[in-house]
Amino acid sequence: MIYLTKELCEQALLGGLLLGGGGGGTLTAGREALEETFKHTDKLTMLDVSELKPDDVVVNVSTLGAPSAKDVHLTAEHWMTALKNFELNYGKKIAGFTSCENGAISTANGWVISALTGIPLVDAPSNGRAHPTGTMGSIGLNLLPDYQTTQSACGGVGARYVETVAKGALNSTSHVIRQSAVADGGMVGVLRNPVTAEYLAKNAAVGAISQALDIGKAFSQCKNGAEFVAFLEKNYDAKILAKGKIANYDLKMDGGYDIGHLDVTGEEGSVSFTFWNEYMLAEQDGQRAATFPDLICTLDAATGEAISTAEAKDGMEAYAIVIPKEKLILGAGMHQRELFQEVEDLLHKDMVACNDGLFV
Repeated sequence: MIYLTKELCEQALLGGLLLGGGGGGTLTAGREALEETFKHTDKLTMLDVSELKPDDVVVNVSTLGAPSAKDVHLTAEHWMTALKNFELNYGKKIAGFTSCENGAISTANGWVISALTGIPLVDAPSNGRAHPTGTMGSIGLNLLPDYQTTQSACGGVGARYVETVAKGALNSTSHVIRQSAVADGGMVGVLRNPVTAEYLAKNAAVGAISQALDIGKAFSQCKNGAEFVAFLEKNYDAKILAKGKIANYDLKMDGGYDIGHLDVTGEEGSVSFTFWNEYMLAEQDGQRAATFPDLICTLDAATGEAISTAEAKDGMEAYAIVIPKEKLILGAGMHQRELFQEVEDLLHKDMVACNDGLFV
């Protein structure tokens, strides 16, 4: 059991920002969630999954939508409405909340509800890094033909306010929830995919929030970007692909996702990045330099703070780095070939062959 103070939560957000790999939301949104959380408590309780009974029910908490969405309205009231609707339609006691992934906002998923209800967090997110699709964070539930989920979403304001409850097969309900994010202006809060603690322990990214805390603590102790990059090189086998200016930035929002590309151009050449919310691949001199779920990141050259794909701008001085996937804590969704085929079909870039050893 860990008691998360406001200071520790800030460190978790900073680590989550890096582990977002370009996605996982913005640090501004994460800090808004932090401030809202600590209006209602002075600390959060986070459990290791081993502290739960095997049949305890744990529910996933997510923010779903495009990181660049501007008209986002997601408050404590939205979260409590989503929780009320979930409980009415699911009908079992909730023992803990998990996040869908690490990211600047997604690491904070569950904080507000935990603060309001006293239900603890569990250090077992669906994935230890951010990912674009809901099924990538479904910890293998999409492979269980008889699994029926409950998903509850809420967000927006005025004419864009929406509450949605979907029950049924995972893929069809996930589609309904994704459309809710589009309808409300780009982002909803979601409770979904209840599982037992026993299932969570076998399929989730156990310990990944603690990894975010460790990275965030190191970042807060580093004096500048070069020092933080050196920490990542030593402890996470990070490789610097380039250091220079961001250029040729292009983003479009499509179906609740951010899709685009950018380059980082320095004295030693240029690296091109393609993103689908998160950085999906990096290419250097016509060759593939890194492929998701490798953690591909752009970092502010001066401070070392990760730059999300939604907030990158031409002219920014940045490090382009990659941390190999072997250094990350990945959930079961990162080991399914068909989910990478979906990315490949969208981007028309090889994703499957580059990850052949990952699949089970």
